[in-house]
Amino acid sequence: GGISVTLTYPLDLTRAQLAVLLKQKNGNLSFWEVLTSNYKKRGIPGLFRGVTPSLIGILPYSGIAFGINDQAKRRIRNARHREPTTVEKMACGGIAGLFAQTLTYPLEVTRRRMQTLGVVSGPIAENVLKTKGSADPHVTQKAPVSMVRTLGILYGEQGVRGLFKGVSMNWIKGPIAFSISFTVYDIVKGWMHDETKSYFPPSKTRDEDIL
Repeated sequence: GGISVTLTYPLDLTRAQLAVLLKQKNGNLSFWEVLTSNYKKRGIPGLFRGVTPSLIGILPYSGIAFGINDQAKRRIRNARHREPTTVEKMACGGIAGLFAQTLTYPLEVTRRRMQTLGVVSGPIAENVLKTKGSADPHVTQKAPVSMVRTLGILYGEQGVRGLFKGVSMNWIKGPIAFSISFTVYDIVKGWMHDETKSYFPPSKTRDEDIL
């Protein structure tokens, strides 16, 4: 998961910035132009700004989702003494996605803020990118953007509500996406298990061979 996120992160960064630019009706820039602009202005680090909260969020995000999904299906098996139906599997996946996305959403907000700093303006962007002290008052030195700094200023400006701004949309998208992905995963895993059994039937025990 971490490797895939890291390798594709410049594309995710460019997509987020391009969406903001299009919303501002600055639609003359192409995907490639935004990507190369990040590289020219900030080098390689500019292509990975905001990757830290993404990498940190992988473990709790996946752990919470898979853990709740497995526990929910296990409870159904124990209570009803059968395998969960497709509808029940989708419900388990939806609940897992709801909790996983809600509990890790502050990292998602922080990542988006870090990605769009310099693209959008506002008090949070100004505070994160504000200049450090310098001997010459006319010399401006932008402070490096960090996850802790962005998270702290976001909380200081808007409180807990700011850390969960926009989470209601994820309550719609997340459960649907997780219910489909987990259900498809279970179906495909079942198919692969059946195919494996057909190609590699269980071998006879030693006692059966003797008889």
